[in-house]
Amino acid sequence: MKNNVSEKNQKIRIKGLDHLSVAVPDLEKAIDFYQNSFSCEVTSTKILENQGVKIAYVDLGNVQLELMEPYGESSPIKKFIDRHPSGGIHHFCLKAADFEGALQNAKNEGMQVLGDGSASISHHGKKFFFI
Repeated sequence: MKNNVSEKNQKIRIKGLDHLSVAVPDLEKAIDFYQNSFSCEVTSTKILENQGVKIAYVDLGNVQLELMEPYGESSPIKKFIDRHPSGGIHHFCLKAADFEGALQNAKNEGMQVLGDGSASISHHGKKFFFI
């Protein structure tokens, strides 16, 4: 039996929310705020030179906040902070049931896709792309 659903009409199956990413002008200040105001556990900071960010994760139990501070003058986060000096929500990250299928379906739907997963590997070892 032939499947009548065209490739164009395939859906991206989402498994859940991975994290909310918050750009901050001062990572240490943000870490202090979440630890001291809410008693949240926060990971140690990591520098991701290839992405131009310094990050830490705040554990909220059911989801994580990714705190991102610009790292270097060419950081894409620096441009965001320049426009929003107090910081703010930068993006959210969803988990897909099938990465390759999600990537292809996003392209088939005409979404603007940044990154293809091959060169875009998170510090958690997961493939990712932005739409």
